Amino acid sequence: MAPPQFGTIEEIWRYPVSSLGGERLTSVELGTDGIEGDRSWCVADAQSGHPAAPEKEARWKPALFLHSRSGRDRPEIGFPDGEWLRVGERDTDAKLTLYFGFEVETRPYVATGDAQTAVNRYEVSPVHLVTTNSLRHLSTIVGTDDIDSRRFRPNVVLRTPAAEGFEEKSWLGSRMQMGEATIHICEEAKRCGMTLIAQPGLPENPDVLRSLLRQNKRNFGIYGDVEISGKLTLGDPVEIVTG
Repeated sequence: MAPPQFGTIEEIWRYPVSSLGGERLTSVELGTDGIEGDRSWCVADAQSGHPAAPEKEARWKPALFLHSRSGRDRPEIGFPDGEWLRVGERDTDAKLTLYFGFEVETRPYVATGDAQTAVNRYEVSPVHLVTTNSLRHLSTIVGTDDIDSRRFRPNVVLRTPAAEGFEEKSWLGSRMQMGEATIHICEEAKRCGMTLIAQPGLPENPDVLRSLLRQNKRNFGIYGDVEISGKLTLGDPVEIVTG
């Protein structure tokens, strides 16, 4: 079990379009459903309607080289050429189709106007956390200088002091005060092939997933339910309030 106050908020992320790169934030409101706008849209196969699955289908791996950010009323997708286009527009879908080499369109997970919706491939947890200590520990196991948090697509990275192993598993069932919000740590995060896929500045690295499979039952990080909503800001203290 972690001591009552044991860390601070190091990074905050939102991923407006699932399977694409996200946006790094300095502060955000965390509601009972998570960070507003997080994973609210997807890129999907226009014929089947199935959302992108880079960890399962090689044709979707280029998704990791696209970025997403919140727009005025809809998310925007950033392309390698520097252009940003709004989701739900024909021009955006046309450029995505050219980029992937097959017919692609953007879809929301919740009905928005006349846009066709997509069905999420998995149950989304309100908040996903990883720690700097576990990233360091995994780097040691893999034998690399640094494992980037972007491989795991967390909402929050906690800066924690050095500890043995993957410390988060000892927090299961605890309540955590994080900034102004209170969350209940409910389960470990099971990892998939997304962790090894190349993305900007990160080469493909199968040893990441292999190491987690051998050393931690394929888990890395934790999921939490939000019991009390509140603002999160970089540098906010994090503490365990109940076990």
